[in-house]
Amino acid sequence: MHTYDIAVIGGGAGGLVVASVAAQLGLQVALVEKEQQLGGDCLHYGCVPSKSLLRSAKVAHMVRHAGDYGINVSHADTDMKQVNTYIRNAVDTIQQHDSHQRFREIGCDIYTGGAQFVNKHCIRIDDIELRAKRFVIASGSSAWIPDIDGIESTGYLTNEDMFSLEALPEHLIILGAGPVGVEMAQAYARLGSRVTLIEQAQRILPRFDPDISQVLKRQFESDGISVVQGAVNRVQQQGDIRTVVLDDGRELGGDQLLLAIGRRPVVNGLSLEKAGVEFSEKGIVVNARMQTSRRHIFACGDVTGLMPFTHVAEQQAGVVIANAIFRIPKRMRYRVIPAVVYTEPECAQVGMSLDEAEQDASVSVIQFDMQQLDRAITDDTTQGFLKLVVRKGRIAGAHAVGHHAGEIIHELALAIQESMKLSKITTLVHAYPSYSQLNRRAASQYYRDSLFSPFSKKLVQLLSRYLP
Repeated sequence: MHTYDIAVIGGGAGGLVVASVAAQLGLQVALVEKEQQLGGDCLHYGCVPSKSLLRSAKVAHMVRHAGDYGINVSHADTDMKQVNTYIRNAVDTIQQHDSHQRFREIGCDIYTGGAQFVNKHCIRIDDIELRAKRFVIASGSSAWIPDIDGIESTGYLTNEDMFSLEALPEHLIILGAGPVGVEMAQAYARLGSRVTLIEQAQRILPRFDPDISQVLKRQFESDGISVVQGAVNRVQQQGDIRTVVLDDGRELGGDQLLLAIGRRPVVNGLSLEKAGVEFSEKGIVVNARMQTSRRHIFACGDVTGLMPFTHVAEQQAGVVIANAIFRIPKRMRYRVIPAVVYTEPECAQVGMSLDEAEQDASVSVIQFDMQQLDRAITDDTTQGFLKLVVRKGRIAGAHAVGHHAGEIIHELALAIQESMKLSKITTLVHAYPSYSQLNRRAASQYYRDSLFSPFSKKLVQLLSRYLP
């Protein structure tokens, strides 16, 4: 039996961070991954391929609209095999950083296969048993397959096979208008597919500000995407056509069907009950220090069911390192973690929601529109806005839709984290013309009423009259 200081189950974002730091600090580390390659869902089936696909789609869109900017170009044809090559090159480049060789060189013992707990201090991979002082469960998540009549007998796509299509879908039906659904809808529409996006909620991106959803919906209409609101009753297939039947009887058919309804933590198959680790279908239960019901067993990433983003997994991994390795009682703070959707325009939010703001009398909301931003005008990217949620002169939340919203939001996340006054943003010099000026312009608006109040005007007049 092999004994380690730390055994990490899962070679995705969170697990790799913990394993890398622990090994470089001189600890004996076992890294267990069920797949042949490290990197996890984000690298192979999620963030990296989806953003690469969006890049190809953006280029296609720019070519088709080049004439608007005085550039004469012929039409843009999509070669899916070449698009897939571009995606694969991006994945392979990043894969080098997450290779078996690199992790072995820094001191990790790598085991390929599914891990199962034997007891609270031991796991088994096939016929190999490992003991460890501490365990980190980072087994990730998988696409949720909804219990819809006919879904299992109908061919469908998930994020795990979406990026290996050899031919562009003629008509792509997407179930779910969350982050994955809207990104894929725009990507394939701009590559040349007819796209129908179905969402049960009243609007797309239901967890974002309704005004943000509306801006994105208008862009989708421009992109030719059909957005349908309704609940799915059943799915059926006849020949190459997959038909989605809604509760109200409407039928929508296409040659490909993508499920983008959500994700489910991978908790089955780990024999967590043998270790006494509390869990449910919603994920492993953890405290703010990322400890499970067993204090020496930690969990991070999608398996916790808490904000399933790669950057959250990495942050949680940092908390695990602090507590499991350095014995520092660090805690997760989810309030200051931004969420970004990489459509065009991008959608981003952090901190207090606008629904929460409406319930708090001490809070005010400031909005500054992109059409008033000089850089947006020069780039013809005037869709969108920034809303700042302000409490007692400090930023409590931010909600943005527009070009580079996913980058703009980070300055505001820092302001929330450090409890900054808006004046700190207004006094920071932002280069002109830049998109980040949006933050300063919005913050300045907060002081506009007091700056140009009758009292201020009277004071300035008195100063001008009596002082040289």
